[in-house]
Amino acid sequence: MHTQNVNVKTAAQESTGRCDSNLTTSQFTDLFFWVLAASEGEPQPAIFTPPENATELTLINDECPDYISVWVVDGRPVAAAMPLDNFYRVISSSLTH
Repeated sequence: MHTQNVNVKTAAQESTGRCDSNLTTSQFTDLFFWVLAASEGEPQPAIFTPPENATELTLINDECPDYISVWVVDGRPVAAAMPLDNFYRVISSSLTH
């Protein structure tokens, strides 16, 4: 698994929130919520283990202790999480294609 971090001072600042994939903070947040919507109604694993070949994109907000992550495989988002809250959502169907 590979990790890419996005450091931002606040969620509203667009100019400081970029990751290696050139996502703005707003685009990253949209991607996170897209994964939540896409995983709705799908069976969720009891324990989350990122796919071995996944890249983790992480958005860190310096104003609070939490962060959010999205895992991508071959350019497709497959999971999203707020790890410190033990909240994970997996698009199960995307892992089998």
